[in-house]
Amino acid sequence: MNNPGLFQARWNTRRLAFCNVVPLALLAFWLWPTGQRLCVIFDEWLFHPLNSPLATHPIWLHSWAIASLRPFDAVVGMI
Repeated sequence: MNNPGLFQARWNTRRLAFCNVVPLALLAFWLWPTGQRLCVIFDEWLFHPLNSPLATHPIWLHSWAIASLRPFDAVVGMI
């Protein structure tokens, strides 16, 4: 039973810096006009392959529609 606890009494500065620098770098990349264009291109590239089955398969379309309802979110929240 040598498991460290979730909360420790000391600071982990390396992880703290990492968890602050990465979001700031992503934000700066997105605010940069060229970076924003690259993000939009990547988003469109990923969106179309992931959502194209919804246009061709009605069962898949309706299952996603039901899974997107708020009561289904409550069920998932209880798990």
